[in-house]
Amino acid sequence: MNNNSFLISFEWLPREHGDIWERATFAELKIVIDGQVVTEVDDLMAKTVRDRVRVSVYHFALWLVANWWRLRWETQVSSSAWKMSHKVGGAGGGYAWPDLTFCSDGDTILASARPTSGWAGDPVRYLRTLDLFVGAEEFEREVDAFVAAVLERLSVQSFRENPLSALWGELDSERRDPTLNVRRKREAILGYDPDEAPDGLIESLRSFDAIAGLAAVEEVASAGRSKVLEYLEMLTVEAKAKSLPAEIPDGEALRQHIRMIDTQQLPWQRAEQAARTARKQWRLEPGPLPNTRFSELLAVPVKELAEQTTGILPLPIAAGYRINDNTSRINVFLNKRLPTGRRFALARLLADHLYADFTDRLLPATEAATFRQKFQRAFAQELLCPFDELIGFFDNDQPNEDLIENAAAHFEVSPLLVKTTLVNKGLVARDVLGA
Repeated sequence: MNNNSFLISFEWLPREHGDIWERATFAELKIVIDGQVVTEVDDLMAKTVRDRVRVSVYHFALWLVANWWRLRWETQVSSSAWKMSHKVGGAGGGYAWPDLTFCSDGDTILASARPTSGWAGDPVRYLRTLDLFVGAEEFEREVDAFVAAVLERLSVQSFRENPLSALWGELDSERRDPTLNVRRKREAILGYDPDEAPDGLIESLRSFDAIAGLAAVEEVASAGRSKVLEYLEMLTVEAKAKSLPAEIPDGEALRQHIRMIDTQQLPWQRAEQAARTARKQWRLEPGPLPNTRFSELLAVPVKELAEQTTGILPLPIAAGYRINDNTSRINVFLNKRLPTGRRFALARLLADHLYADFTDRLLPATEAATFRQKFQRAFAQELLCPFDELIGFFDNDQPNEDLIENAAAHFEVSPLLVKTTLVNKGLVARDVLGA
């Protein structure tokens, strides 16, 4: 990611139609992400291609402010409510907005743009296909600057009192108030607009903060959403009772190294570097990490990794439990039956212990798409199935189903892990994940 890679610019235009705020803020809007113009359009009437679109930026600013908390903190889910809060088309007003979606993982925001087809009556057709990352703090700064500019325009036009100004004042107060900030963040993580969460839910979450840690509770919330309290109860009681001890060699040294990795890197870039350092620190041989060596390394009984397990709690979250401030030991709850799944879960918990702030006592490994979970998964992939050695295994052959199955057996991981690695590196098409 580059600093100053997210830019919203505009040039004011005269407008005779629409309400007073719409007329005052009619403009040519240009959005640029990492040097790529999102708003490039084919003007179907003028038969020209330009990099700006003519809209009322008041509608865009109002949409950004109304959905600020969810844009900033909510990970992707498949629902119409999520789309209305994360797709720019929700700005409405009768304008042809870009098919642009903002999706947060907590630390970065993925901006995804897709071409539009130019339906009958649409004045423009958007042209770009983009998937680009913006740092969350940079996203905040640019949205703040954009909204401030729109409000200034309204003020200059003698429209100081307006719905956008009122909503912006509320948001500013919420962001400045530490208690309200946490509340709004958690509502958004759970998929709710401000003050729309069920009565008592946010207060009930707070009761787990001292037991699990604030960030850990939010990781479980992102994964569990409506089931978050059920999951937290199981994690802090039943799952914890079924956990087993694990040793983390050189834990503090590795934590210090991870803290020094460039924070501008994406989660999988940081995680891969951390995993390579861990393999080197632990003097692991090139190639697969056998169950015997893995169990010896972490002082976990080999049967926990090598044998299929029955009687697993019906919980879609694995978990680690820190013991006081000990950097070299945790307890682990592995929620998978198959050996490959248990190995992967253990590697993820190892990653989380090395990455997460020590204020967290609970280390959840979930299916959510937060930065922390992405780091865990990428660390585990590189620890168990190093990419360079995976490519060497294929020996210049084009990966197919048989080769992927063989590679998975060789590295003692699931075929899905191998496929995901190849897709993420751009070596096979994404549709192979659904095969």
